[in-house]
Amino acid sequence: MRKGARIRGNPPRDAVVRAARRGKKRWKEYMEYGKRWLVESFFSVFKRWFGEYVSSVRFENIKREIVFKVAIVNMFLMGYGS
Repeated sequence: MRKGARIRGNPPRDAVVRAARRGKKRWKEYMEYGKRWLVESFFSVFKRWFGEYVSSVRFENIKREIVFKVAIVNMFLMGYGS
């Protein structure tokens, strides 16, 4: 939310604005705000290495291909690729 966020009559959004006004740091910790970038980074690396598409056509083979690619990424992250 922006720095000067105002209450506008949207109950879910207004609740977030009120909570942030009480303590933005505490709200961020409670909501685990900031963890999204970890997931975004993983998918960015994944797409950069393997592209956005799969080669397989059958659903079972698509699942196997994705599991295989994730295993490769995990091996690199655990240090087996260096």
